[in-house]
Amino acid sequence: MAQIRHQLYDQPLTFDRGSMEYLYDVDGNEYLDCFCGIMVTSCGHCNPVINERIKAQLDRLQHVSTFYLTEPMLELAERLAEITPDGLSRSFFVNSGSEAVDGAALLARAHTGNEVVVALRHGYHGRTLLTEAATNVFGSDDLPFGPDPLGIAIGENARCFRCPFGLERPSCDLACAESISTALDEAGIDRIAAILAEPIQGVGGVVVAPPGYLEALQRIAHDRGGLLIIDEVQSGFGRTGSMFVTSQYEIEPDILVMGKAMANGIPAAAYIARDEIGEAIERPTFSTYGGNPLVSAAALATIDYMVDNDLPARARHAGARFVAGLEELASRHDLLGDIRGRGLFIGVELVLDRDTRAPASDQTLAVIDECRDNKLIVGKSGPYGSVVRIGPPLTISDDQVDTALSILDGALTTIGGQR
Repeated sequence: MAQIRHQLYDQPLTFDRGSMEYLYDVDGNEYLDCFCGIMVTSCGHCNPVINERIKAQLDRLQHVSTFYLTEPMLELAERLAEITPDGLSRSFFVNSGSEAVDGAALLARAHTGNEVVVALRHGYHGRTLLTEAATNVFGSDDLPFGPDPLGIAIGENARCFRCPFGLERPSCDLACAESISTALDEAGIDRIAAILAEPIQGVGGVVVAPPGYLEALQRIAHDRGGLLIIDEVQSGFGRTGSMFVTSQYEIEPDILVMGKAMANGIPAAAYIARDEIGEAIERPTFSTYGGNPLVSAAALATIDYMVDNDLPARARHAGARFVAGLEELASRHDLLGDIRGRGLFIGVELVLDRDTRAPASDQTLAVIDECRDNKLIVGKSGPYGSVVRIGPPLTISDDQVDTALSILDGALTTIGGQR
């Protein structure tokens, strides 16, 4: 199968069932899941509270096209306007994050009348033709700046651990952001449709935007007649300690994109914009399955569960416990070069040498394999495949965090030894 090539393991796992924080393979082995389907099952696998509401909706009304309204879809639109940053009110429902980013870019072009969308180095935005063009995780760092045939240009992200300019914060004065403005000037591009940014680049290596960077992007976009599109497909819905990590920055996104954890495993995504932007596309547009009654009910149940159980607070607490444990591991394991993230969106970059920061790509794969053998699921990311990704369900307990840290400790000892 094409889907399992170039992924985590030489011999892929075959799972049979799940229960909250655990997965079970076809042989009955239990795994503590600290990747949760790439940040999807944030409320736990087969959460019985959520599933009960999904089953009830399945027996009532499964699908009508979005040519018609349903109560779950209308209620979901209202809830998203409540939990997203102020001013965002006009939602469009689709099936995946890829479609949502695609739609957001097209909406920005329609609203501004401009064509160029600036995406960021090592960003990941999806699998459509347009979003593939905006994805640059494994792209060359020396590609010339300029729009491709689809109108996408790639600018510098704030990669502080591996700064492309060899600078350090805060004395860098956000040279990465200012380089985008310079590149636009040099390319003769006065007007743009949007800047598209992930506040935390997930596939790019859990790279967290430092204070001031997103704010600088917003200024650059607006100065050139464009919009700021924030892609929270991976960081949204409580994972970073707030419902959306955007609220942790001093920005007002013009369009916000969401997906993955939106319905706890039922395919759901959306983009939400300000009213005047949402009205920009006047021709008929629809998504056959986006926002259908079943999907909307699943998303509503997921949001309610997150709010009722204050899962953003749980993410803050468990994330702090994870980071404290990882910092202790770093004091004993030279492989740990950098620990970064927000809440339960955590990346651990492994290095061959802390001074040179040479990526430990082979060792990262070996650590992930060793974790699997000891019944812990973690992910990997980054342009060099040298970042261990930790993103468990937000329901994870303190004891489960400690178990994961213990398994990671053993894996690091086996692969890299200790001081």
